Amino acid sequence: MIESLIVPKNRLLCINESLNCQEAIQLLESNGLRCAPVLDATNTIFRGNIYRYHIYQHKFRYPQADLSKIPVTHFLKNTTKVVRTSDSILRLLFVINDLPQIAVLSDQNTFVGIIEHTDMMTFLAEAWFSDNAKYVLEVTAKGQVGELTKLIRLINRYTHIISSLTFENTKYGSESKFLFVLPSGFDVVEFNDLQRLLNRKQYKTKHYKMK
Repeated sequence: MIESLIVPKNRLLCINESLNCQEAIQLLESNGLRCAPVLDATNTIFRGNIYRYHIYQHKFRYPQADLSKIPVTHFLKNTTKVVRTSDSILRLLFVINDLPQIAVLSDQNTFVGIIEHTDMMTFLAEAWFSDNAKYVLEVTAKGQVGELTKLIRLINRYTHIISSLTFENTKYGSESKFLFVLPSGFDVVEFNDLQRLLNRKQYKTKHYKMK
């Protein structure tokens, strides 16, 4: 699955570890890139990412610094933040976190390419919302044992569920919720009946119409 999201090495600007920061910033600027992978002299081993921001930050703090004298290896980031082609999407989701991109290695530890954060988010959106989706039903949890199973049974009286997602309580004060994606063939009258049933069972609901 990960392989389908990879931007391969031959389509990337990769910076050799032998370059200096002046050369790197010129490459990043001319290609309009926020960051780029840095590879070793053989062009096969990933050393880390170089970010345009960190080079400019250093120049701001030290105006007299000669960027042509500073190797790109001085500003390497994300050196261990990698995934492998054999990893699962779940591991990718946890490892990429807030990175704009993550390096992908083969099982032999050679650099294969990158996965961009935006591509991963697009994949997740497409995986959760199918072309057949019509409603997203949001149900606030009551914290009961077996609650998800109970809700699925209630919904299945009316229609099938395309996909679902759960959210737990967070430090931001959000409540535990269940999100159910329901199909386009689901009649609006029956959908309203389902919401009334859930409301009678003391569940708070909201819904979002997708199309």
